[in-house]
Amino acid sequence: MQTPDSTELAISSPNQPLPEENINLKLIVEGIATQVGEAFFQACVYYLAEVLQIQYALIAEFIDEDEPRARVLAFWTGEEFGANFEYNLSGTPCGVVYEEGIQIYCQYIQQNFPEDLDLVRLNAESYLGVPILDSNGKRLGHIAGLDTKPLERNYAEKKSILKIFAARSAAEIERQLAEKALQEQNIYLQETLKQLKKTQAQLIQAEKMSSLGNLVAGIAHEINNPIGFIYSNINHSKEYVNNLLEVITAYQLEYPHPSSSLQAKIQATDLEFIKQDVAKMFNSMEEGSHRIRDIVLNLRNFSRLDESSKKTVDLHNGIDSTLLILQHRLQADHLSPAIEIIKEYGLIPKVNCYASQLNQVFMNILNNAIDAFTSDSNPISQPIIEIKTEMVTPDNIVKISITDNGIGMNQTTLSRIFDPFFTTKPVGDGTGLGLAISYQIVVEQHGGKLNCFSEPGKSTQFVIEIPV
Repeated sequence: MQTPDSTELAISSPNQPLPEENINLKLIVEGIATQVGEAFFQACVYYLAEVLQIQYALIAEFIDEDEPRARVLAFWTGEEFGANFEYNLSGTPCGVVYEEGIQIYCQYIQQNFPEDLDLVRLNAESYLGVPILDSNGKRLGHIAGLDTKPLERNYAEKKSILKIFAARSAAEIERQLAEKALQEQNIYLQETLKQLKKTQAQLIQAEKMSSLGNLVAGIAHEINNPIGFIYSNINHSKEYVNNLLEVITAYQLEYPHPSSSLQAKIQATDLEFIKQDVAKMFNSMEEGSHRIRDIVLNLRNFSRLDESSKKTVDLHNGIDSTLLILQHRLQADHLSPAIEIIKEYGLIPKVNCYASQLNQVFMNILNNAIDAFTSDSNPISQPIIEIKTEMVTPDNIVKISITDNGIGMNQTTLSRIFDPFFTTKPVGDGTGLGLAISYQIVVEQHGGKLNCFSEPGKSTQFVIEIPV
């Protein structure tokens, strides 16, 4: 192998006219200066082959791996741009460039590197290559040229041309690396911002539900105490009144002819009616007390403030408790008719879950359905919400479907309903957190699924799937 001359290309003085080759090279460098990305690398290899009058030219970047490899960024075949590819540097002239720097092999390149089958495939006879270095001297890649015939002399000029193209390529690769790093940083910042929004939504919703839970628990506690007094005294009161009535009956038997004034008093109080009605009155009071105690129990089941860990619960109780909380919104008013609730409860097992969190999900979905019915633009004359539960086998999944007969949603809205802070409600009427938090509770906290199916003019259905 001939050793190339290391003399550099002389620089013309300002007073001397530039040689035609230098003028062409100057125009080429100016021409590729405006190119970036793949277009830049393709322009470089094309013009490099033209200037050096060689068959092949390529630009490659080094891949930082245990075994040095190169990834081709642009490859000129003499007639067109070839496909980019990767190759191992071991046993190749590019590997020598990687280790030692600029190299020129004027001929016999296949004999010098018999393991490099690409040289045989290209029918290469000569080779020249230069490393691409960044501003700190780190190897970024290399530029290589090959020809099917021996190189002509004037190696110094060829070296200078290679270095010019390598310097410009280094600047472009560094620019791309900086752009890539900036894009990665932007992605990281976007993910961080998304996570912050998600955390903010969680905190807001957690505080909202905590306040609601505290309020509900407080009301339940305050109601529970007086109703306990009333309920515990009903039986005693019933017994006392019955005893008094028995005494009155015995008195009437003992003294069947009272004075006229007492007879008038008995007629005025309608004693016979009181005897018949008092039993019904106590039964009504007892039934009402039972009802209030059930309400208190449902309120406590909904709040579940004392249950921070998973617990096996009956989801039907959670749904019923939620409906009880929303009962006032389901009733008719002067603006909208009553909302009918149709429950189709299947045979489902108890589920090990965060009960209070799933109650939040039921609350959010049902609230949204009610809001849709009570909006001014909703023409539904008989609003209906159907709640269906079933066990899906063999997947061991409890499926809860909540369907309304409202006006539905378009695909644009449907694609964003689980996004934090997205809402279709007027400003001040919604935070856009309910469904986003519901999705997180079902999917992330319980490993389940939450899907929504809707079409404009048709019903909207939310399907909750919780693994057992």
